[in-house]
Amino acid sequence: MKFTNASNLPKSIERAVINDPYESNSDISTTRLIAPPRIRVLQKRNWDLLQEDVSDRIFSLLGQSIHHVIERAKTRKELAEKRLYFKDTKITNGWKLSGAFDLLNRDGHLIDFKTTSSWAVVNALKEPKVDWENQLNVLDFLCRKNPKELINYTTHIKVKRLSVMAILRDWSKMQVMRSDNYPKKQVVMIPIRRWAEEEQDNYVKERIKIHQNAEKASKLPLCTATERWRREDKYAVMKSGRKSAVRLLDTEAEAKQFLISQNMVDGKGCSIVLRKGEDVRCQHYCSVNQFCDYYMGVGF
Repeated sequence: MKFTNASNLPKSIERAVINDPYESNSDISTTRLIAPPRIRVLQKRNWDLLQEDVSDRIFSLLGQSIHHVIERAKTRKELAEKRLYFKDTKITNGWKLSGAFDLLNRDGHLIDFKTTSSWAVVNALKEPKVDWENQLNVLDFLCRKNPKELINYTTHIKVKRLSVMAILRDWSKMQVMRSDNYPKKQVVMIPIRRWAEEEQDNYVKERIKIHQNAEKASKLPLCTATERWRREDKYAVMKSGRKSAVRLLDTEAEAKQFLISQNMVDGKGCSIVLRKGEDVRCQHYCSVNQFCDYYMGVGF
């Protein structure tokens, strides 16, 4: 991968981004395991052609700095920034899986630190974030498979619960006063559902199988709608003089029914506007979309 520096950031920042210390030394990491196989394989096949600007990695750099601080501040009662490995024939089918957890307290609390946006946390509290749940449970799986690695000063630590500690990079004290559901503090602890051991084993086994099959496939499996962060079409009921929608509905029929229920007439001070859906990840956040036949074929 080639890095550019269009914003002419200081060389020290450029070097910090380029010299990323992350190294899994495995067939697949936890991060890549839970990611779409199409993205992973396309990255692997086109690595030398990929290009990214240093400025796009700043938030990632911020996240790394937090990890360094936690590692420095850990006590004898905790394990921090520890990478674990697992390989067998039954679950991983010969592949070596790796994953590094951020913090494991002596009471068995496994915590992953994430720098994210305030509204991402608002949404995660309403509806559990699938990627976070998948990641923490794979890390829990690795902890369970490596009991000898979880000994700190003669104390064996066993995972009992999972959490994400979200650090809100865009938190605003003023916004707290404007919105009831906005996070009250800049740091939010979010409990993550811990799966049964069998569910963890089956998930890892299935994901390994999907990724192994993708490597051999002549036609890569499509990313699911969830993986594409699909945003479906919506019908907005708009009112003259108002910028925001009165109501967003899934179908035109529902929008028309809403107008009737409110004694409103389309074209007389109000209207129904189609807001086209999109695959948000494909359009704005995928590093290999230029190599993806789905993305190029849809005609974004």
